[in-house]
Amino acid sequence: MRENKIINMIETERLYLRQWQASDFAPFAEMNADSKVMEYFPKLLTTSMSNAIAKKMPVAD
Repeated sequence: MRENKIINMIETERLYLRQWQASDFAPFAEMNADSKVMEYFPKLLTTSMSNAIAKKMPVAD
């Protein structure tokens, strides 16, 4: 029988993916409020809107 393992991080030469951390919320909100970053999205996000999205992500301990 095969065990399912939860992978907390994926790293390659060019990419590093990990679980969300509480410290990611502020830079995520800043990015979502940047008109250049959000150019092809319907609108810029306020900090509270961005935090609402971020809170749906599992956060690492």
